[in-house]
Amino acid sequence: MTSPPLDVSGRPLSLRAIDWDPLFAPRVVAVIGATDTEGSPQRAQWRQARERLLARGAQAVHPVHPVKQAVDGVPAFRTVLDVPGDVDVAIVLVRDPLPVLEDCLAKGVRFAYVFAAGFAELGTEEGHAAQLRLEKIAGGPMRIIGPNTNLNLIEPWREGLPGRKLAVVTQSGNQGRPIVQGQELGIGIHAWATVGNEADLEFADFTAHFARTPGVGAVAAYIEGFADGRTMRLAADEAVRAGVPVVCIKIGRSDQGRAMARAHTGHLTGPDAVHDAVFRQSGMIRVDDIDEAIEISGAFCHTPPLAGDRVALCVMSGGTGSHVADLCGLAGVPLPRLEERTLARLRELLPGYLHIDNPVDTGGVATARPEGRKVLEALIDDANTDVLLAPITGVFPGMSDAITRDLIALHERGGKPIVVAWTSPIRDDDHRALCEAGIPVFHSFRTAVKGIRAMADFWALHRGYRSPFADVPREPSPAAAVARERLTPGSTLDEVAAKDVLGAYGIPVVAETVATSPDEAVTAAGRFGYPVVLKALADGLAHKSDLGLVRVGLTGADEVRAAYADIVAGATGLRLAGVVVQPQVTDAVAELILGVSHQEPFGPTITFGLGGVFTEVVRDVSFRVPPFSRDEALRMIGETRAAALLAGVRGRPAGDLDAVADAVMRLQTLALELGDAVRELDVNPLLVRPRGLGVVAVDALVITS
Repeated sequence: MTSPPLDVSGRPLSLRAIDWDPLFAPRVVAVIGATDTEGSPQRAQWRQARERLLARGAQAVHPVHPVKQAVDGVPAFRTVLDVPGDVDVAIVLVRDPLPVLEDCLAKGVRFAYVFAAGFAELGTEEGHAAQLRLEKIAGGPMRIIGPNTNLNLIEPWREGLPGRKLAVVTQSGNQGRPIVQGQELGIGIHAWATVGNEADLEFADFTAHFARTPGVGAVAAYIEGFADGRTMRLAADEAVRAGVPVVCIKIGRSDQGRAMARAHTGHLTGPDAVHDAVFRQSGMIRVDDIDEAIEISGAFCHTPPLAGDRVALCVMSGGTGSHVADLCGLAGVPLPRLEERTLARLRELLPGYLHIDNPVDTGGVATARPEGRKVLEALIDDANTDVLLAPITGVFPGMSDAITRDLIALHERGGKPIVVAWTSPIRDDDHRALCEAGIPVFHSFRTAVKGIRAMADFWALHRGYRSPFADVPREPSPAAAVARERLTPGSTLDEVAAKDVLGAYGIPVVAETVATSPDEAVTAAGRFGYPVVLKALADGLAHKSDLGLVRVGLTGADEVRAAYADIVAGATGLRLAGVVVQPQVTDAVAELILGVSHQEPFGPTITFGLGGVFTEVVRDVSFRVPPFSRDEALRMIGETRAAALLAGVRGRPAGDLDAVADAVMRLQTLALELGDAVRELDVNPLLVRPRGLGVVAVDALVITS
């Protein structure tokens, strides 16, 4: 088995190669623990598995039972080792699966389903030990699904539904069931993988496989925690390149949700803000509820790629128009002015008292008449818009049925995508007709607008996409060797040593001298030019300002001498190595913070935001996980209020944005190359000077692993 290539941090640059054919088209299957004993849950599982797998083309489905000679009249085998020939798939229904799995491994079984619970989800030493044993078995050539899984992967699905099909990946069977019931909305299902505790096969494996599968239009997922942050991103990368969006419910936004996730599948959910950021940078669409997952993923299956996000909104009342327009504004979905030729056409079709320039209000009067279809045609043909949104707010004979017929006819004609927001609690024949025609049907205005926003964003990303893994370094740069000389394990570097690490990676740092006497401090200040800054220097010293060990704005020798004395006097209990003297940067337009921290399950993570002494109070930060592109670094900067300062406000000059982006990219290289050795790194503040003058780090903290 060939291992994937690794980046400089030792993380994979591609997902492992898996031959999926024996799983999805098995020839011989062994059901271990099969029984025909009345009342046993294994009886139903055996019968279900046998019926479905034979219907899929399996040559044989053998029961395995230690005592029974036959199960439902089918000859049984005492162990899987006794089954003649090769076995592609083993379905393990026994309570203690570990000994059985060792037999499966010895037999050469290719894939094994493990139903049993009692592993990491228990949160106990015994549960974790059992899961570790299971993972060790999975380290061989046999792939394992579960534990804590079921047979959703072999369920049959309706054929003949319109559009591309939806693949579903969940860590919970019950949470996946309503998603696959999206068939009732005309959404065809390709397959549903329930991965359980992910001792081996995980979200990333199935998601990447489904993204590569012809005819799949989207992947919908319910996830409590990712087994590995890098493999999750690699799967998302494959999905974006393939044009198959991943729409995911990721729980863990609250303490209660995180606690329940650990109890359910043994997953640690990780910091939610970091997950949000990784979703954005990876092109995954995060949703918060099942209706959003169903309807947004279904819309991708039923529409061609959106050319843009401009919406033509056609409503039957002014109230609906106001409501939906408001939601569009909040979501950043534009309602552009229509072409003059479209407006002229609408004036011919609609009474003069109705609003006709997007939203277009038919008032209901035209809906049941031939003019209704002509209004919709005019909007679809308008060059200023990319998608038609038609809310149907209530079942009203003569109106809802008429617009349904018109929308279906225009959808079948082809061209601009059509989206319907059906907000009536009545799901009648018209509702079903829209679904069966393959028109995306949402059941709230908000979700419809969110879906349009998600579709436009995904297709814009796909069109210009370049994988961030394409240029990741595989070998360390010369800077890594220089920096590692400073990194004593298990220590906090002093400020000067921390800035040496930054400087090795080309991040500009302030000039400085370490003085060990007042005279040396005065000499250094004179060399730099006033004003100057003095700081205490000691191992393990962080938050010097809080301890009163920083003096700024010093303008003469006497002030420097007095500040030196004060710092020495205030450093009681510290092993003072000296006092740092720095020139004070007087033209900064912004104070920023840059940082590296380890965030599960992603590893080294970059933090960016407003810096200075009030960083913890302001909490205006954004995150990205390496690797990412320079464009992504700029998007990261743009997510914070720092972007406004860098653009120039209240007559202040604009900051050097290019230099800020350079610093972020260099810190990313540091994080990739030194991530195993650096537990935490803060540059605070990074001072941004006016455009063209660069940035400078004036303080830094490095805590080693």
